[in-house]
Amino acid sequence: MLRRVKPVGMFDRNERVLYAVPIVFGVANHCYCVRHLRYNFLGRPAKLGIRRDASKDLLKEMFNRVAYAATTTEYELA
Repeated sequence: MLRRVKPVGMFDRNERVLYAVPIVFGVANHCYCVRHLRYNFLGRPAKLGIRRDASKDLLKEMFNRVAYAATTTEYELA
């Protein structure tokens, strides 16, 4: 028997939603949008004064390796 998973739309701008979703739906099928995580992650270096494109490209590559790691070993290497 296939279990149907109901999709849940979620925005990272509302702290109440971030708090409530795991309580209501559990964490078994919880995930984040990689595109939005990358955007938020890459916004941090600019706040710290990192402006060079080479540095940003390196951070983007590192993030992508972690985000798209298919196995635990790949994740740990990334």
